[in-house]
Amino acid sequence: MFILYYINMFKLSSLFKKQKFSEENQKAAEDSMESLRTRINILNQKAINLEENYPEQRKTIQECFNILNSIEPSSSVRAGKFEQQIAVSITKVSTECDQVFATKDEKKLTSEIKLLSRVIRERQNADLVQEE
Repeated sequence: MFILYYINMFKLSSLFKKQKFSEENQKAAEDSMESLRTRINILNQKAINLEENYPEQRKTIQECFNILNSIEPSSSVRAGKFEQQIAVSITKVSTECDQVFATKDEKKLTSEIKLLSRVIRERQNADLVQEE
């Protein structure tokens, strides 16, 4: 009788711990996506300056902005890894946006934008792949 009581109490305790852990993970996932949305918004605003001379690059950044804003937060490890890559990629694209006007060399900018687009699309589909 006492053994069953302790087993049931352990199960309840585990359930509450998992729920708390899940709530913490969900909050972290929401914070991560909010941070990325803020960063892509700033990049999107900066990219307005590209409109005249680099319309295709501007268009791709706008598409990245739209996709990233439509992605739901996820606490999966796979999604988190992609979100880290997105943050780095946004920084690289932002740097290239600043440099393209001085160098007039759009190859590096185009390359970095393609990488950003790819990693955002991978993050968009991150939860469709089962984690092992």
